[in-house]
Amino acid sequence: MNKKVLNYGIMAALAVAAVFASCKKKNDDEKIDPNFWKPKSGDVYVVGSEKGRNGNDTAKVWKNGVAINLTDGTNHAEVYSVYISGNDIYVAGFEGNVAKLWKNGVAQNLSNSATANSVYVSGNDVYVAGYEGHPSMDVCIAILWKNGVAQNLTDGTQKTCASSVYVSGSDIYVAGYEGNPAMGACIAKLWKNGIAQKLVDETICWWSIAYSVFVSNDDVYVVGNAHNGEFDIATLWKNGAAQNLSDGTNYTEARSVYVSGNDVYVAGRDGNVAKLWKNGVAQNLANGAVANSVFVSGNDVYVVGYEDGGNGSVAKLWKNGVAQNLTAINIYAMDNYAVANSVFVVK
Repeated sequence: MNKKVLNYGIMAALAVAAVFASCKKKNDDEKIDPNFWKPKSGDVYVVGSEKGRNGNDTAKVWKNGVAINLTDGTNHAEVYSVYISGNDIYVAGFEGNVAKLWKNGVAQNLSNSATANSVYVSGNDVYVAGYEGHPSMDVCIAILWKNGVAQNLTDGTQKTCASSVYVSGSDIYVAGYEGNPAMGACIAKLWKNGIAQKLVDETICWWSIAYSVFVSNDDVYVVGNAHNGEFDIATLWKNGAAQNLSDGTNYTEARSVYVSGNDVYVAGRDGNVAKLWKNGVAQNLANGAVANSVFVSGNDVYVVGYEDGGNGSVAKLWKNGVAQNLTAINIYAMDNYAVANSVFVVK
C-alpha cells in the first residue's frame, strides 16, 4: 500500500474520531446540564409530553426552551403540572398506571391505577390533586395527596376527578368534577378543605367540568366548561357566580386561570382557536391550537399548549402573544405529537 495514502487514511480516521468525540461530548453536556434543576429568577419551566418512536408518550420538562425527558419511553407517561418552591421543582403526572410526583427529576410513586393532575407547594407541605381508577370505568375517585398521603374527596359511588389544587393560608381548594355514570351527567365542583360545593345546578346544566382554581384576596376563581344544551361554554366562576366567556354559539373551553392584581387571565380555546381571555376580553393566539395553561410574571403573560402541525402537533409557548415552538415536527411522520400542559415562571 502507498505510504502516503496510508498516512492520509490515518489522518482521516483521526479526524473522524475527533469529530465523533466532539459531538459526543457536546451531546452529553447538553443532557447533563448541571443547572437544569437549579431555578433562578426569570427561568421559564414548561411540562408536557411528546410521542416517541415506540408509540409511548415521554414526559418532558423544558427550561427556557431546552428539554429533558423525565421518562425513558418504556411506559406511556404524561405530566400536567409544574410548581417551583425555593430551589425545588415539582412535576405531577403519571407513568404507566402509576400517579407520580417528580421532585428535581426524581420520581415518587403516589398511587397505582391513578393520575396526578396538579401540584401546589405551601411551606413544607406538597399537595397533589388527581384521581384513582380510570374515567372509562364506572368509578374513579378524586384524590388529594398531602406529602404523599392520600385523602379521598369522594366516596367512590360516582366518577370523580380532581383537576387542580390551590392553597391559601390554611384553606385547601380543589377543583374538579363529579358525575353519575347511569345518567351520563357531570357536575363541576369545588372542594374547600374537603367539603364539596356544586358550581352549577344539575337540573339546569347536566354537563360541566372545572379544570383550574386560583385564589386572590379571598376571592376564589374557577374555570371550566358548562353545557348550554348544544355546546360547551368556557366559564369563569368567581366565588361561585358564573360568567360565560363565549356567546354559546361554538364549542369553547377554559383550561387555566391566573390572577395578577386586578386582572384575571384565562387560557383555553374557542373551536379550533387557542385563546387568552383578559378580564373577559378574548385574544386569539393561534388557529388549530389549544391553550392549556397561563402564568403571569410582572408585565409578561405566558401561555402554553399545542398547535396542529399537519401530521401531528407542536408544543407551544406564547409570551405576550408571540409564539415559540418547544418541539419540531417531522413532516414525514404521522405520529409526532407533542403538547405543553403547564407553565411556571420563577419570580
